[in-house]
Amino acid sequence: MFGLVSTLVLPVFFLSFAIAWANPSNTTGLSFQLVALSRAVPDGHAINGSAYTTEDLRLPISTSARYAYGVFVSLGTGEGTRLKVLGLDTELSTSWVMCEPCHPSPPQVGNLFSPSASPTFHDVHNNDPVCTTPYRKTAHGCSFHFSSVTGYLSRDTFHLRTGRSGAIRESVPHVVFGCAHSSTGFHNDNTLGGVLSLSHLPLSLLTQLGGHASGRFSYCLPMPTVHNPHGSLLLGADVPSPPPHAHTTNFVIRPGISGYHLNLVGITLGYKRLKIDKRVFVGHSCSINPAETITHFAEPIYLVVEKALVARMKELGSDPVKGPLGGPLWFDRMYKSVKEQLPNMAFHFEGGAELWFTSDRLFEVHGMNARFMVAGRGYRRTVIGAAQQVNTRFTFDVPRGKLSFVSEVCE
Repeated sequence: MFGLVSTLVLPVFFLSFAIAWANPSNTTGLSFQLVALSRAVPDGHAINGSAYTTEDLRLPISTSARYAYGVFVSLGTGEGTRLKVLGLDTELSTSWVMCEPCHPSPPQVGNLFSPSASPTFHDVHNNDPVCTTPYRKTAHGCSFHFSSVTGYLSRDTFHLRTGRSGAIRESVPHVVFGCAHSSTGFHNDNTLGGVLSLSHLPLSLLTQLGGHASGRFSYCLPMPTVHNPHGSLLLGADVPSPPPHAHTTNFVIRPGISGYHLNLVGITLGYKRLKIDKRVFVGHSCSINPAETITHFAEPIYLVVEKALVARMKELGSDPVKGPLGGPLWFDRMYKSVKEQLPNMAFHFEGGAELWFTSDRLFEVHGMNARFMVAGRGYRRTVIGAAQQVNTRFTFDVPRGKLSFVSEVCE
């Protein structure tokens, strides 16, 4: 993921936005384009050929960064307006961008945002109601400290676009966001300028959009290719009703805790339901977040999956081989006959909903070796990552606590 999830409880603000969510007449809707980071071309600013490493954007494991996605957002007004690519995150408590001065200052799409050049930029004062734990009142304003970035809460205008060259769909003034001046540990693959929050918390962009979103959003992540893949992020009235054949499950919102928590009750590998005690699922939360490039299981669940997968691959004539420490499994002897029989996987949720992952979303083949794009050793919770979300439309209805998903070719 892109950075640490922070928790924030602001009942007064949340109530005002909840009222907007509950009034459909306020909803106007927004739609804009999602892009795979490997295809996010900078606007007149070279970034060494836009090459991407295999370092995951949030997790300290080795995996493909092809499955990382962002949206184009313009920030600021006047001479200070900057076009940025912001990574999507459904758990982060507030959006943030790198601001001048920023140390270190990694290459990214466009120039750094300059607060002094935007006439509508304002720092959040230390007596502002939003400046509460985990933020800190300082002599200079209201500071924040995440695992990868530090800076100050600020306000300015966000302009939502349909794409890099698309027209501005909506300008939203006075958006609270983090202005980061230190980005040590933030792996942006020379593209991201920050993170866009779609969490349910009071300072996420989703919540601050009020009636424009009404607590509803939907996205479809494209499969990265050598072409120019793009998907869509829809908000509010632009979100279509799920079709009759869509799967729907409840998610739980825990007060003051970020994330959309799903009730996972079972795992299928191939076409065999794995024997995992229900108490293991109850004791380890499950959420969904496109900021994670791949899925990771809570370790007790992962160990069962790993054992079953190794046994199945041995039946196919493929053995595990040593990969990066702490990273995903690798397998050898990827002959055609083996690739044709690679297993799929399903997550079973409370209420009967099933999310199936085909083998091309589980394995990344490199010559005669294949990487299993799921990790789990050392993790305490399960998060469904972007690689397993491609070509599926996910629709979040926050006021109703519902997540719907259905297969869709995202293009």
